Amino acid sequence: MKRLNVIAALMLLLAVSINAQTKVETLTEFLDGIIKFENATIQEGTPIADIKELAAAQADKMMDLNKETVAEVLETANDYHFCVITVGVHTIARITDLENCQQSGSWGQCMPMSEGFVQKNGLTDKNEYLNNIIGIPNSQERKVYFFMKK
Repeated sequence: MKRLNVIAALMLLLAVSINAQTKVETLTEFLDGIIKFENATIQEGTPIADIKELAAAQADKMMDLNKETVAEVLETANDYHFCVITVGVHTIARITDLENCQQSGSWGQCMPMSEGFVQKNGLTDKNEYLNNIIGIPNSQERKVYFFMKK
């Protein structure tokens, strides 16, 4: 009976691993229709760093995001269909609703609803206001990539 339980547990683990997406698959699906991934090499260990390079090459416009530029970034986002934000090489987000926002004391702006991923022992899915995904203003590099002007 004990052996049967072990075999059943191993089968369940195998089934879950087969259906699990890699970080690269998750992020390319997340950015499908925004960034073109044909002929691109995205490393499983550093997918956000590789995606940043692609985004920089393909974006219609790119800006730094910090406390001084946040108002301009959010205003510019109104003119584009897609707005993707990266923090270092560990976080990536996209704005999903500019109208649905929540005032952020640390950013001094109404931060829009967004979704994204934080890479820490895998990818953690986030679906909340942008400030809760990208953290508080500090010295980390935050880049914003705008795609397809409205």
